[in-house]
Amino acid sequence: MKIKSLLKPAAVLCAAAVLVSAAGCADTSWSYKTSGKTLSNGIWIYKTYTEMSSAMSKYEEESGKTIQITDDDFADKKIEKKNIYDWIADKAKDDCIEYLTIEKLVKDNKVSIDKESIKSNEKMYQSYIEQAGMGDLFEKIGVSSKSAAYADSTTSTYKEDLFKKLYDKEGTKAVKDEEVKKYFTDNYTDYYYIHYSIKTTDEEGNSVDISDEKKDEVKINLSKYAKELNDGSKVTTEIDSEYKTDFKLGDDESVPSVSSTSKLSESDISEEVQKAIKELGDKKATVKLIDDTYYLLYKGSVSEKASKITDDTETKDAISRIGIVHEMKDDEFDKYIESEKKKLKVDTNDDCISKYSVERTINLIRDFVKSQSSQ
Repeated sequence: MKIKSLLKPAAVLCAAAVLVSAAGCADTSWSYKTSGKTLSNGIWIYKTYTEMSSAMSKYEEESGKTIQITDDDFADKKIEKKNIYDWIADKAKDDCIEYLTIEKLVKDNKVSIDKESIKSNEKMYQSYIEQAGMGDLFEKIGVSSKSAAYADSTTSTYKEDLFKKLYDKEGTKAVKDEEVKKYFTDNYTDYYYIHYSIKTTDEEGNSVDISDEKKDEVKINLSKYAKELNDGSKVTTEIDSEYKTDFKLGDDESVPSVSSTSKLSESDISEEVQKAIKELGDKKATVKLIDDTYYLLYKGSVSEKASKITDDTETKDAISRIGIVHEMKDDEFDKYIESEKKKLKVDTNDDCISKYSVERTINLIRDFVKSQSSQ
């Protein structure tokens, strides 16, 4: 790879220095390590790069101001009362220690890793970098595609496999099917609704009510759909088709309906509409006028939906079992990793961190951005 050519001059200088001084050159090829794993300098550099993006987003969130890497005062910015360079360095270090922690936990828990899958992901990542036009920048700052793939893909695979080793069906802390089903039925709602506002805008841009005739049409049709859902003569997809015919929608027009099996509390539905859905019995529908909008509301059977919980992605309308287990155990899993991070004995290569500092990475990226802008 081209990255190797960038390291050759440094190697020559080191060799020359050894002849002059017994001290020689410091080894800056690695950044952090444990007795079982060593992270390359490229992984450290890559994390300063990705955390730079996080820092810019965090700064804009805190200050309400935009920020560009080419800003003259970029180095003077503060995040959470820290200098932006220090904030980035702290985050990058924490990321690296987490990677080392996951590596150790994978080994301690005897997690089986699909090495072929890792290699495939590395190739895909290399292709992605080339297609995204990031190769020149990564070469400039000293990051190989393998380092980037490790940080973004490989460690995610390790982490997911570790999670499954602990909490999946055969895991050491396995979550039982009954627990998954109970969590799902306690927290999820199967619902469907059609909404139709009784407000419109006149030619002068004022908000006015739709005509009484239109209101009656809407109420009559929505009531008809509610009856059909209640007596079981039609399902929601058929109601969509019926609505399209009744309201004479064109081929490019969509029915104003929503169908979902999810947590109502995490939706953008108003509290009043949520309450009305919750009050319905299973497989029951109603029509309500809420906040100047007519709603046909229907609640399905979340217990029946629970039968779709599986990890077989080929199953029609499958609901991810491991996805629900994540919801149940992610907090516990994260606390476990954080606890193990604090216990981990990590060696830091200060020479590497100093040589490939955040300031260096930022300056190189700034120069690269400016050079691209001038073309």
